[in-house]
Amino acid sequence: MVRGKKWPSLKDGDVFKIPLGDGRAAVGQVVSKYLSGTYYVLIFDFVAAEEEVSSLVSEALESEPLFAGLTFDALFRPGRWQVLENRPVDGRKFLPAYKVGWRVPGQYVVVDFWGTRRRPATDLEKEILPNRKYRSPAIFDDAIRAHAGLEPWVEYYGDLRVGDIVTSADLFGDWQEAGGDPR
Repeated sequence: MVRGKKWPSLKDGDVFKIPLGDGRAAVGQVVSKYLSGTYYVLIFDFVAAEEEVSSLVSEALESEPLFAGLTFDALFRPGRWQVLENRPVDGRKFLPAYKVGWRVPGQYVVVDFWGTRRRPATDLEKEILPNRKYRSPAIFDDAIRAHAGLEPWVEYYGDLRVGDIVTSADLFGDWQEAGGDPR
């Protein structure tokens, strides 16, 4: 750790590159800060020569989101993941709702991304909604490297795939109108 170094804060919309170690890089975007040092990120199905990535941000953001989830800022702080620029991001499209166990075993509530709104979960929501999980940024790093064919695919990486996200906006309406984002 570098003493006295102040690392820049990440902001919603920050676009970053993920070096793959072979001269190429992938691209991700911070969708939303959650708690101090934790962020919901997307990593796109886009890989290009590392030195060209900064000029291809628009193209990268037009590609399909590949991986998503809550992670920590650990790989930003030493500069492995480098912020390229900031672009608008629509959290309503990506920020998931979660199920959370509630006072009685087997009982669940649905919560919005920030945990500010909740209601009892339906039987279907109990089955399809994920629990809130935090994953190491190293797992995302390894997953995109495996997707690019640089290391073996591990079944666990499949849990990071975007798939069908049931968003907070889907279940609770427009987050801004409902006071969702508490920041």
